[in-house]
Amino acid sequence: MRSFARHAPRFSLTCVVLAFFAAAALEGCGGRPSEQQAVDEFFKNNSKSKQEAVARFAGRVTVDGLPPSRELSRLFVILSDPQKLEKPKDGSIRFVSCDDQGNFEFTTYVKGDGVPYGKYVVTFVQLHKPTRAGQRGLGFIQEFVGPDDLKNLYNDPQKNRNEKDFVVEVQSPGKSDYEFALSVAGKDPVRAPSEYAVTRMRGN
Repeated sequence: MRSFARHAPRFSLTCVVLAFFAAAALEGCGGRPSEQQAVDEFFKNNSKSKQEAVARFAGRVTVDGLPPSRELSRLFVILSDPQKLEKPKDGSIRFVSCDDQGNFEFTTYVKGDGVPYGKYVVTFVQLHKPTRAGQRGLGFIQEFVGPDDLKNLYNDPQKNRNEKDFVVEVQSPGKSDYEFALSVAGKDPVRAPSEYAVTRMRGN
């Protein structure tokens, strides 16, 4: 059962920025490079790495008209390639958590720059930090587990790809005002999520 989502392997901005800062310091450069300068320098010096064109994908999620609580849980927005649900490959699954107002933004290279062009299925899951001893995550990466506060209504990409509101085509320049108004109150939960439903996450 593929129910454990992780960040899709992507460009490691932090490593590149730190490496670029270190190189600048060794060379005696006076100014601090920006994130974009670090990205440009990385691809300039690594011709085998391909930089994909990206577009903004940001917006807000509400649950029954309210922003999701972050006190004990996180609401994740997940993007999946509709053609690779059975065997997702590198880059086919991306996710980010919402802030306390329900706002989210995806990053590929530079904070908030978005995701590569293409069609995506959007899914949502609201999970909790585990309370059992020993499950504290690794470093800044935290594991989140069920039950899903959204009752497993929106965490299945196989189901959501048939809902027009949850299928998006990302092209330049993208959008920063996506609105996803999820309705949960009064609905029966999905008792047995399918093999495609996300029921656990690792994020921050």
